[in-house]
Amino acid sequence: MTHILIVDDEPMLIEELQESLELEDFTVSTAEAVDAALQECDRCSFDVVITDLKMPKAGGLELIRQLKARDYPAVIFVVSGHGAESNREEAQRLGAAACFAKPLDVDDLIEAINQNLSTNV
Repeated sequence: MTHILIVDDEPMLIEELQESLELEDFTVSTAEAVDAALQECDRCSFDVVITDLKMPKAGGLELIRQLKARDYPAVIFVVSGHGAESNREEAQRLGAAACFAKPLDVDDLIEAINQNLSTNV
């Protein structure tokens, strides 16, 4: 079973995304900040991490840096409501598999998750 961690500071987005992913038979955990996400990653092994790019205190780029420094094996996807192309490019340079703009097309995200997991098996 694929275990996914959603990291976003918007509870409504987390709830909607969690429901959609659970309908696809993914196991989903959530965190609303980078520090909470890192604690979850220490506690549990995730196949996929979906993170917002902009959050209070630390954002998705910092989370990617921290996970890569730990050699954490999850496939990372970035979701952003902010149009800064340079931040999305930086996320991919740091190791994100893909970046998605908000409002999020969940079907596109699910397709990307399935494609990445099938190539990483």
